[in-house]
Amino acid sequence: MKNINIWIKENVDSIGNYVYIVDHPDEKKRLPEKKLNNVIKAFKCEDFYKNILAIQDGTLLGSSTEGLVFTGEKMIHHEHGEFKYSEIKSVKFIKDDDSVVIIKNRQKYKFQYLFGIDNKKFADFLNKIITEFDADNFKEEDQLKALVEMPEELKIAYLKTIINMTYIDDKNIDEKELAEIFLLMTRIELEKTSRFQVRAYITDISDENMNSLESLLKIIKENSEASHYQSIIISLVKDLINTYISSKVNYEKGSNKKISEVIDECLKNFNFINDNFELFNLSKEQINISIEAIKTDYANLKEDRDDTQIEKSLKELSAKAAAAGTPLAAIYISGSVVGMSAAGITSGLATLGMGMGMTGGIAVVAIIGVLSYKGVKHLTGANELDKYKTRELMLHEILKQTQKTISLIIDDVNYVVRKLNDTLINHSEQSEKIKKLSNMVAQFQSALKSVDAKNNQYQNFANRLECPRILDESRLKSLTNEPTKKVLYSFIIENYDEKTLQLKENIETEKLDKMGEIFKALGYFEIENILVGKVKGIFG
Repeated sequence: MKNINIWIKENVDSIGNYVYIVDHPDEKKRLPEKKLNNVIKAFKCEDFYKNILAIQDGTLLGSSTEGLVFTGEKMIHHEHGEFKYSEIKSVKFIKDDDSVVIIKNRQKYKFQYLFGIDNKKFADFLNKIITEFDADNFKEEDQLKALVEMPEELKIAYLKTIINMTYIDDKNIDEKELAEIFLLMTRIELEKTSRFQVRAYITDISDENMNSLESLLKIIKENSEASHYQSIIISLVKDLINTYISSKVNYEKGSNKKISEVIDECLKNFNFINDNFELFNLSKEQINISIEAIKTDYANLKEDRDDTQIEKSLKELSAKAAAAGTPLAAIYISGSVVGMSAAGITSGLATLGMGMGMTGGIAVVAIIGVLSYKGVKHLTGANELDKYKTRELMLHEILKQTQKTISLIIDDVNYVVRKLNDTLINHSEQSEKIKKLSNMVAQFQSALKSVDAKNNQYQNFANRLECPRILDESRLKSLTNEPTKKVLYSFIIENYDEKTLQLKENIETEKLDKMGEIFKALGYFEIENILVGKVKGIFG
């Protein structure tokens, strides 16, 4: 039986017009953040807004304050209230007066004159829900998630699948493939203990002890919500292809061939996905859109494209994705193959006026990062450098992710060196010379760790400068009053002293970086917001 959340998203637009669906491939049908915020307020959905699948806007002017809201467990009407599918006894279409009568808990509810709704199709839609699905199937699922927010077991299986591919290809995982795996581990924020598991798998992999693809995909499925599974697999295919070409593509600027042509040539010998086509269970169109995303990302980074060219390429990609029935959120759920996190790529698309649908959690906080780089919001082209602001944003994000990866690799190297030293020291035939060399390596290791710690400390100092020392709470509240932005208020406020509102000491560098991004994105330091905050503070 099909998952109720998936079924509703695939069929809800049959009920009439003005239906908006979370993460729909077609941007015209995709639920925009503004409408989502209006719905959350009007229908009081603060506690479960991430579970919203679709809305029907029943207002003449498109404010979305009236109409219908659908989750995997219930339907909500602005006037009649909440209808849990498991509590609906019957749904009847009354032809005489063109109405729909719903009986729930022995009470009758009459729906009539619904703006934009085909009442017969509305009744048919609800009847299929209550007759074709059991009560146990009615469960809500978080619709707004990036891979970074998913369970560690899933992330490990995701990475092991990529490691399998690199090993099966030529019985070797080379330094370029390894680098891509490390960069991906950073983008999805794999925890330290999980990183050790992945590292051990890389070291020990062989034909005999390699986990089967079937078992790894099963782990991914068991640890993901049904609404996310296909998106995860589309993203996995993209990362598989990217890791494969990382050691095969040798592109230089000035080449007669475009990067897309070089990638096409490289993929002629890539068989892993075709060999396991049935296991991945994707259409050829969905696989091809993953390849198109890789080509687009590399071209935007490696070819000196300005904002106009980047915008054009991404809108073309969006159109191709829609034609393949694949939302951009699915392609970029693990970030961009060139090194941007899900937050970074979402922010980059937002600067160009292109939504992705991922608006849940701190992991994708950069959905509101349109203002993070001044001059990007309104591209004027008045200055030659202004034309490259989007590419500049991309490069800043990539550098940040790369630096984090370097720090993680240093940590991994230190771990291996410690193990090596322990082995050498405990060896019965250990010579004095090896002891000295071992001590020397340990010193270098400590020095490297010290330099990295110092770099992190200075970066921490720099990141603190991006945050107000004393927080203007009323200003922050006024800037985060929309329901989908309240999580940003909570994230910020916990890092300030409850009484003095002073920035706390010993905040992690990465957290300070995210805080700085939030303050910039919200426009906290802009003069008009400072004045608004002060006025609201005076009048409560």
